[in-house]
Amino acid sequence: MNQKVYVILLRALFSLFGGFMSFAYIAFMKAAGLSSFQVGLILTLNLVVEALSYVVLITFSIPRNIIFSALLVPISDVLLLLRNIYGFILIAIISAISSAIYSAVIIIQKDFTKRDYSVMLGSVAITSIAGIGLYYLSVFINVDLLILTLLPVLIFNVIISTRIKYKETEESFKDFLQSLKSSGKTLFVVDFLIALRRTFLQGYISLILLSVFVNYAPQRISLYLTLFQIPAIAFLFIGHKISNKVYLILSVLELASFLFIAVFYNLSLFIFLSAITLIHILSSLRGPSAEQAIVKTLHFSTKLSALFNLLDIIFSSVASLIIAFMLEFSLYSAIVLMVGISNFLLDLTIYKMLQKY
Repeated sequence: MNQKVYVILLRALFSLFGGFMSFAYIAFMKAAGLSSFQVGLILTLNLVVEALSYVVLITFSIPRNIIFSALLVPISDVLLLLRNIYGFILIAIISAISSAIYSAVIIIQKDFTKRDYSVMLGSVAITSIAGIGLYYLSVFINVDLLILTLLPVLIFNVIISTRIKYKETEESFKDFLQSLKSSGKTLFVVDFLIALRRTFLQGYISLILLSVFVNYAPQRISLYLTLFQIPAIAFLFIGHKISNKVYLILSVLELASFLFIAVFYNLSLFIFLSAITLIHILSSLRGPSAEQAIVKTLHFSTKLSALFNLLDIIFSSVASLIIAFMLEFSLYSAIVLMVGISNFLLDLTIYKMLQKY
């Protein structure tokens, strides 16, 4: 098989398990009787270990990173069979290490074209949603059987990881500092703006909807939010056709969508969701171009990529605090306006990167 196919398969299967764990992990902890405080501590542990793993990756070189990362995933899956606090703690540690390595090793995408990124991002989005939906199969089959059903898929992913051939160049810490000097300022700006956007769209949209549209049951809001986001996935597969000029036009349209929400956020749930869907569609069309530009700016370096992801964790925490503080005063319009303007600044920065490459 083509090396690019192996990489796309690897990313997609990682995303399948990631989607499953994003819902099932918390659901299993709650079903095991853990309090919300204990669940929060374990999730925090996961975040801390992931951050420390990025620090290690910045400092040291680990050969065959991808294989090691893929091996840790089926171990996490088997540990789910325990479903006790000790198993959950081990999963938090192991999955954090695996996730850090998996997301930092971008050298495997060095030969990717914009079309390849388009296919990969679309595949990852589909498998992530499928992973979330897998948990609901526990209504029909035994939970242990559901967990074990994933095991052959994850072992297959380990085999795929062994088929991916790549060789990272030896990079001294001095070389890393030099690369950071040449692209560090741009990466810092891009990283913070991405963290702010993602924190809003993935972490706080649901909370704003629940706070504004109190006449709707939470279950209905959850269903509508999911259904309205699914159509955006299809646009990832045609994102490689977008030129730089069209990228800029789509960015302006997205800013207009944010401004519309800022003014009319409480008009109707379906108008709000339609505007969010449009934002996701416009983002999906620009996604492959943005992904390619950012990866090139990182020079396909694991060390730079690890730093980028470490900063992402820090900036996401800061962004979450800012938005949470504004929510305390019900500043919904101000939040949307802030995210919309910062998102447009992000698009302008990426547009300059696209012009460069």
